[in-house]
Amino acid sequence: MKKPQALLKELSLFSELTNFECDHIASLCRLVEGNAGDRLIAEGEQVRTLYFLVSGELSVTKGHGAGQNVLIATVGKGAVLGEMALLERLPASATVEATGPFQALAIELNVFTRLIENSPLLGYKIFKKMAQITSYRLRIASGQLAEYKSVAQSPIPESTG
Repeated sequence: MKKPQALLKELSLFSELTNFECDHIASLCRLVEGNAGDRLIAEGEQVRTLYFLVSGELSVTKGHGAGQNVLIATVGKGAVLGEMALLERLPASATVEATGPFQALAIELNVFTRLIENSPLLGYKIFKKMAQITSYRLRIASGQLAEYKSVAQSPIPESTG
């Protein structure tokens, strides 16, 4: 098993950080391991932990209607989970659950917040990367929404029977 510092360096969010910065963050993280069905984040509940997925796959679902869940994404190594709570301090907007065995580095939100408040340059580097990741996700979601709307607005062909 690799050390947390090495695992962090492999993730795009931390790829531009110095070894010292990665070592510092890694010292505040704990390794979380789990299996299919394990829930990391539950929609509507307060998020208290940031997760950095180092192996495995997780499904992101959103409740819709009477007890139905809609799969909105499947994420793999490098995914950051819980970051919206860091920015908004609102309950989780989706549920994140393992589809199989996984490993993630976890850091409590209050610990992470203190870290970036005490190290503004480090905070800037991390938030810049998070903004790039969020922008990428938004572009994908916008494209999917446009595709959905174009299909939903297409006229239904009349039958020629």
